[in-house]
Amino acid sequence: MALLKASLTRDLRRKPPQLHGRGDECWGLDWTALAWLERELEPGIGTLETGAGTSTIVFAAAGTEHEAVTPDQLEQERILAECERRRISSAGVCFRIGLSHEVLPTLPQRPLDLALIDGAHGFPYPILDWWYVAPRLRVGGRLLVDDCYMPPVAALVDFLRAHQSWEIEAAPGRRTIVVRKLADTPPSFDWQGGRISFRHLPPLRRARAAAASSPGVRASRVR
Repeated sequence: MALLKASLTRDLRRKPPQLHGRGDECWGLDWTALAWLERELEPGIGTLETGAGTSTIVFAAAGTEHEAVTPDQLEQERILAECERRRISSAGVCFRIGLSHEVLPTLPQRPLDLALIDGAHGFPYPILDWWYVAPRLRVGGRLLVDDCYMPPVAALVDFLRAHQSWEIEAAPGRRTIVVRKLADTPPSFDWQGGRISFRHLPPLRRARAAAASSPGVRASRVR
């Protein structure tokens, strides 16, 4: 079974399906991260992703109970056609067409075992995706966050790394992390520790503000 799942990633990599843009591009997870996903998925588990593409094909092939949130109806049609061409059943895949920050709050509540955030990457959309997905993820479930090198995504990663309810488990590929949910504790309403920065000020005022910050508050390096 593991060999069968691994071969799908190799096949997709050998000739990437044209699922995006005008049907002439292929976006998605780094191939190493996609192979990790294949190895970890099991039939019948609850899964969800923001964005759609080769990962959706992998979810379908694994037989998970999957939801894919994408604003592009044509992506859905191309993915379903690719599944049919490969004789992969898409019976367990439900597409939710629309913008993720509008669609996610309307979805039926169901426990998720694994979720992938790989939709809109502009600020604040990765954070909004997490905000709506996190309560649905069961304790012990895992969250994949893609394109972590982009600043809006990196802000989410910094929070997850620091919060006691989340634990970085793996980093398959060069731009994806896997985070395990340890508890249902929501974020605090108050800022708790960590670096502060006065980089919003001009350089001279930035230096003075950092120097004048109260004792015990760690100011960020002036730059």
